[in-house]
Amino acid sequence: MSFLYRLLTRTKQISPHIRKFEFELGVFVVSIWLVESSGRFYVIDTGMRGMEKYAAQFLLPQKIEAIFLTHGHPDHIKGLLYLRQHFGNIPTLISEKEFPYISGKEPFPNRKETEKVIFDPATFITVESQEGQDLISSAGLKPLFSPGHSPGHVVYYHEEDQVLIAGDLFTATRSGKLRPPMKGYTADMRQALASGERILKDYSQALVSVCHGSEVKDAVRDFEASDGFKGSL
Repeated sequence: MSFLYRLLTRTKQISPHIRKFEFELGVFVVSIWLVESSGRFYVIDTGMRGMEKYAAQFLLPQKIEAIFLTHGHPDHIKGLLYLRQHFGNIPTLISEKEFPYISGKEPFPNRKETEKVIFDPATFITVESQEGQDLISSAGLKPLFSPGHSPGHVVYYHEEDQVLIAGDLFTATRSGKLRPPMKGYTADMRQALASGERILKDYSQALVSVCHGSEVKDAVRDFEASDGFKGSL
């Protein structure tokens, strides 16, 4: 299995402090980010079952300070089960707005069924809390709330490197052209695009790194050239 994931995985140093692991899973890419700050390491998103085991055993350092989640969809949170076994009781952050869905109490908006793999909200630190804000700051990051793809979606901005770790705020092609988030998995596309437009305008010089696709160097240009992706509404 490790040999297979070695073939499927691409490691990219996208900025001085941020490394991205891309897993080629057939028709699309699923990504995990590793952020370094003063010799300490933080993980953003955990991927799916299988890929996170390979990451923990062969790609990630022996000690992780915290895990930050962009949101609670399975391809971003499922790997947490193994990472908690591997690294121990590691602090894990998510927006409190994701709690009804990751706990299995409600299906994500626009979804008919609740999640099969559920988590106890009490085991998370919320992005909204002071403790959460302090942990994010220690990684050199700033949380940007970006509802739409999911109610509690969060983008993490690395100010020094000028990188937006954007989760599913958008997708991108393998050549780095910006695309809208996946429609079938987006709770409110109109709200998602409004969040995306606001963040792109506020951080127009940033490199945009998405979970599903390559980095986008001029995301504002792509967004405007596509008329704000109005065709995806």
